[in-house]
Amino acid sequence: MKQIIIIVGTIVIIFIAAMTIVSVESKDLRTDELNRAVSASIKKTVSDSQIENQSTILSDKEMVAYFIQLLSVNMKGKGDVTVEVYDADYKEGLLSVAVTEKFKYVNGKNGEITVRKSAIAE
Repeated sequence: MKQIIIIVGTIVIIFIAAMTIVSVESKDLRTDELNRAVSASIKKTVSDSQIENQSTILSDKEMVAYFIQLLSVNMKGKGDVTVEVYDADYKEGLLSVAVTEKFKYVNGKNGEITVRKSAIAE
């Protein structure tokens, strides 16, 4: 009987440790993905806004829409994404945004990651 209790206790401890590791890794992976996606999208948006005679970005709203389109293509994870635009100027090549992703951990708890990036065309 004593051995059964020890075995069950060990299994429970291993399970809790595994769930903790999975949760930490999940947040790290999501943070890396969000950073990468926002960085790539904002750089491409700002560089494309400065191309001579382009017809894609002709206003600040179109610049933001272009960024959101690129962001949605670059992100593969599941989660609710909110984009907050702090400043956008397509003529000068300026874009400053904060992107928040809300997601659920494996254990059912909610998590949130926010990335704020700004870019200025050279």
